[in-house]
Amino acid sequence: MKRLQNVMTVRLPKEDLKIIEEISLKERKDKSTTVRDLVELGKIYFAIIQYRENKISIGKAAEIAGLTISEIMDLLSKLGIKSNLDLADYIEGQKFAEEII
Repeated sequence: MKRLQNVMTVRLPKEDLKIIEEISLKERKDKSTTVRDLVELGKIYFAIIQYRENKISIGKAAEIAGLTISEIMDLLSKLGIKSNLDLADYIEGQKFAEEII
């Protein structure tokens, strides 16, 4: 588990607070944990959208999402999002892999 070090105060609309409370009750978690979980999901969503729009690399998407490249690739595949890699990227990756083996 990540060590929490910072506190942030955020103003939210009543509708958002209500949803946080509903999720907290359903998941049987406190509101702080629920908000942290939603932020994690938001990071993953942001990374997926940025990657899908070809704004970031697969490595950067994994970094933003807090996942390994393999995990983000699996997730993208499950969501039907095709790879942005072209043949040149693939060949470059293969050469790199051969060099380190």
